[in-house]
Amino acid sequence: MAAASQAPSGLDTDPTAYLALPRFNNTLDFTFAGQPATATYALTAAPPGGAWPVLIFFNGLGGHRLIAAMIEGIASAHRVQILTVDKPGAGGSARGVSLPLAHRTRWMHAALLAVLAHTRTTRFAVLSHSNGLFYALHTLLHLPPALTATRWTLSGPFVPPALSGSAALRLAAALPAPLPNALGALLQVVPPLGRAVSWSGGLLAAVSPGPALDAEATEQRKPAAQRGYMHRHVGGACRAAIMRRGMGEARVAMGQEALFCLHGADPAPDAEGGGDSVWGLGPGTSAADVLHSAFARLAARYPDDALGVRVVYGAADGMVPAKGRAWLRGVLEGAGLLRGADAWREVPGAGHDDVLFLEEVVGAILGRVGEAEPGRVGGEELGSVDESGGD
Repeated sequence: MAAASQAPSGLDTDPTAYLALPRFNNTLDFTFAGQPATATYALTAAPPGGAWPVLIFFNGLGGHRLIAAMIEGIASAHRVQILTVDKPGAGGSARGVSLPLAHRTRWMHAALLAVLAHTRTTRFAVLSHSNGLFYALHTLLHLPPALTATRWTLSGPFVPPALSGSAALRLAAALPAPLPNALGALLQVVPPLGRAVSWSGGLLAAVSPGPALDAEATEQRKPAAQRGYMHRHVGGACRAAIMRRGMGEARVAMGQEALFCLHGADPAPDAEGGGDSVWGLGPGTSAADVLHSAFARLAARYPDDALGVRVVYGAADGMVPAKGRAWLRGVLEGAGLLRGADAWREVPGAGHDDVLFLEEVVGAILGRVGEAEPGRVGGEELGSVDESGGD
């Protein structure tokens, strides 16, 4: 079926109708470890017969496919489509409670490959946010030869508390494992963690309802590097509806993701991999070993800056303090994955999630996608993508 023409954004239409559009509610059945599974995903609009490049977005702890509705406006302005898949336990994706933590990255990889085959997408850029780092890294290390990744931008990449120096996250990691499985209980027991991970304050401010004119005036008074974009594309009521629905549909996944982050270095038996880490990135005696090895393998697989890796953090990131940012930078530079003066950026005053909603940051990410993809993806017109909401 041809892709639907661009419908009004959430700024101009009823939020319920906008978020019910098929492109935000695709469902696909696939097989994982020999068992049936289901993934829900969003693929933002392109014009009929269009051929816009695709950016795959691996979202963070509160990840939900409706983040695509927040980003669609600025992505369309840059002639880019956003593809994002719900993690297991979020949206309509297979419930993740019984899925071993070690298999979460493998599950997402299998789901993504199924979606890419279904949409006939073979070339794409990658954006990961926070612990989406682990999912993106696993996928990039295991891409079949028929698929090509052209760029990777890491937004606020998560660094384990033992390496980042985050006291709140170290305290959370010391709690009994079942507790983080209920994220609400975790945030109540560890208030500092709640302040650190609750969207860094920036997203909540960005999505709170408010008059569009006031938002425009507020943004224009800010320095260029601190201006957001959502107020022009997504109305306040729609932003609130996205948050409400996303939080409601992702509570199980958020609890699992908290465990996934905090216990990522714990060894776990794995019938498929024979002893992978929880992140599914490979064996190692510590988080540092696992990440060092994974990035070294990535550099070997994508030599000569083939991925054009870029990292952007908020300088006021409460999830990954300066110590953790410096550690990760050293790892990436040591592997030869950071090249050029613009490969690493820290935005003054920005929190962990703020960078996702800054015009300058996201505009630059989308601009790089366009530079890498002159207009065709996998030899197929993106206008032929099935947006019926199912198979």
